[in-house]
Amino acid sequence: MGEIVALEGSPLSVAVIGVDDMDTSLHFYRDIIGLTAHDATTWSGPDFETLWHLPSGASAQAVYCELPGCPVGRVLLLDFGDTPKKHIRPADAPRAIGLVNLNFYTDDIRADTKKLQAQGFRFWSEPTFYEMTGSQGAPTEVVFDGPDSVAINFVELTGDDPNTRVGQMKAYVRDHGRTPTGFTPVVTTSHCVSDMDKAVAFYEKVLKNGVLIDEIFDRPEVNRFLNIPEDGRTAIKFMQGKHMFGKIALSMPLNYECRDLTPDAHAPNTGYIAQMFEVKDLGYAEQASADLNAEVYAPTGAYDVPGLGQVKAFTVRNPGSGALQIIFQA
Repeated sequence: MGEIVALEGSPLSVAVIGVDDMDTSLHFYRDIIGLTAHDATTWSGPDFETLWHLPSGASAQAVYCELPGCPVGRVLLLDFGDTPKKHIRPADAPRAIGLVNLNFYTDDIRADTKKLQAQGFRFWSEPTFYEMTGSQGAPTEVVFDGPDSVAINFVELTGDDPNTRVGQMKAYVRDHGRTPTGFTPVVTTSHCVSDMDKAVAFYEKVLKNGVLIDEIFDRPEVNRFLNIPEDGRTAIKFMQGKHMFGKIALSMPLNYECRDLTPDAHAPNTGYIAQMFEVKDLGYAEQASADLNAEVYAPTGAYDVPGLGQVKAFTVRNPGSGALQIIFQA
């Protein structure tokens, strides 16, 4: 098993996605990625309205997707019906402030790219191999437009050296977490921020995560597959909790502009709405959030969440970006 940098930390439990068409989204997450999709349920009621700032009588069709036995990297799809909505991420915004993409590991990135290109998915580039600095290792990556304006990143862990981060992750994935179609749950999710220090402080103090990778991306080949300016410089910090999956890739543009998605990143809009994290002590997380002056979006209360059941939770905006972070205790 690879090195865990934060044994008490909370990895990403659930990525919440607002969908345009449930059948289209299910085809991707269930049939292509291979996650197990639970039966659709209707989510409604006062707690639902409070959590998502929706009017009385609002509801959503909800489908919870997971790799059975894996408590992280899950996806909750929400279809808010005929309620007026807009896409959170425009097609011409590859990197923008807020919650941007979902990463899945694969063993054959080139074959998967060809297969999905044939199905009409728009890829930003061909798969790109690159080496990170120090003992980080070497992945091969490609990004494409998935359903619901969510960018999807496939990653092949190309390096085998067990002394590197990539090598450690590759050894772990060999023994854990493959879906029937050969992918993983969400192993990393990108969160683009305007203030790296504030964002890191939230993940470290509220969620007790640690820094796994600290890197500057400035190579033209990396920038090309990420679809950012070729001379762009991007600060990257990977935050990890007590699991090799469910990592958070914090990124901050250093010399180029990004639009801000967070004003539209809420229900009932289409796209990446929120991240959910399970903690052992909700009171501690609530106080730590207050200490960081995190804006409260939904107050602490009892919420019946599809796939998770009855939980106690609150929602805040990450101080480094404004993205919605739902903190819960089962």
